[in-house]
Amino acid sequence: MAEDCRRYLEREDGRRCLEKEDAVAIIHVSLDGRATPTDSVTATCSPIPGQHVFVVVYPEQLGSEARAFWQHTGFGISSRFAAFWLSKASFLQRGGGVTAGVTAGVTDGVTAVTELPLQEARRATLSLRQRIAGLYSTAPNNVAVGDVYLYPTGMSAVAHTALALRSLGTRASGDYRVAVFGFLYVDTFKVLSKVHGFHCVLYGHASSSDMDALEKDLESGVHYDALYTEFPGNPLLGSLDLHRLDALSKRHGFLVVVDDTIGTSVNLNLAPLCHVVCTSLTKMFSGACNVMGGSAVLSPRSSHHEKLRSAFSDAHLDTYFPPDVVVMDRNSADFTSRVLSASQNAERLVERLRGHRAVETVFYPKGSPTQHLYDRYKRAGGEYGYLLSIRFVKPAAAIAFHDALDVAKGPSLGTNFTLCCPYTLLAHYSELEWAAKYGVFEHLVRISVGIEESGALERIVERALAAAEEHC
Repeated sequence: MAEDCRRYLEREDGRRCLEKEDAVAIIHVSLDGRATPTDSVTATCSPIPGQHVFVVVYPEQLGSEARAFWQHTGFGISSRFAAFWLSKASFLQRGGGVTAGVTAGVTDGVTAVTELPLQEARRATLSLRQRIAGLYSTAPNNVAVGDVYLYPTGMSAVAHTALALRSLGTRASGDYRVAVFGFLYVDTFKVLSKVHGFHCVLYGHASSSDMDALEKDLESGVHYDALYTEFPGNPLLGSLDLHRLDALSKRHGFLVVVDDTIGTSVNLNLAPLCHVVCTSLTKMFSGACNVMGGSAVLSPRSSHHEKLRSAFSDAHLDTYFPPDVVVMDRNSADFTSRVLSASQNAERLVERLRGHRAVETVFYPKGSPTQHLYDRYKRAGGEYGYLLSIRFVKPAAAIAFHDALDVAKGPSLGTNFTLCCPYTLLAHYSELEWAAKYGVFEHLVRISVGIEESGALERIVERALAAAEEHC
């Protein structure tokens, strides 16, 4: 991962023509305070997440690029990891310091690592993989534990999936062609196009006409190595024809990756119609908003299953910090019931919002023009999800509703508590006109509905609607 960061920064460095003394470097730092250039680091590095880190050192001029890499890939360490080092790495204490190539405080480092819940984390890892495999299994298409790969963040799952898929071909990054179907999560598009340097073509509406355009391009000789999409989309919650996409994939030989973070494996059965399903476990799978994680699940029906498993297994490194794994396992034990509860709450709110004179459109799978596609993949007993977006008749009404809505405000989703945000302003502030071309308008309000008591949520929304109505 540090090498990926260095390659990315060196590529940006070359574009800026920085001086040689500004070279990007990687330093291996162990918990006991040893700092060693990567050229002298061997395979004897501890396999235990938390015992060492790789630090990427870069010139100040590349600060924005470094932050972008960190954000888009999700490769950074977790807050628990950082807190562990701050409390256990003696060289980080006041008056301490790293020692280049010198063994200092080795005993302290070893002792600190023994305090990590390693055995519990191993059990939690197996428990998580079994839980996820079970959620995606539908007879006769049962997912094996060996087809589930865990990552420290949702974006690292996407980033590593992209690298695993690319390893199956012979193309260099710039020649590797990816179809991006739908208005995907901003970091997904950026990690594919900017960080990995793939040639990406956007079919941003994920509509039937976009599917027609994709098919026309393929029939005319355009080649794609992979296609990435979300089901349903975010923030407009549209659904696409996965059967048609699957047929195009088989006919033209590209791999399909679906992100089901919003739809969830509880509500939807998507694995049989793609090659890989990526999920941000940080969201509803955890729900508690106190741990991050991601997963990639290989479809047992994929004709490329064996070579995909080989590629993922060869590339996978367990960098999930042990305490984070334990928390994720504990949080996700009641995942199914929470998804159903939040989805039912969301549907009730949608029923109230639709038809209100301050509201122009409510974006939600149920009642949308693409509900028939969502229904095609909805599990028996599944619901329509916990996420909805609202376009108001006037910007002033959107602002009034947002400000009066007495819930937590923030850019995430899938929390056990209801969370609201001015989505477009947060995710696409510097590209508002571009986002509007795909129906993602400036004053869109997105709500991730939680598992609170439904009556209390409805009263909160009523008060916010009353505030919005004053601006109609």
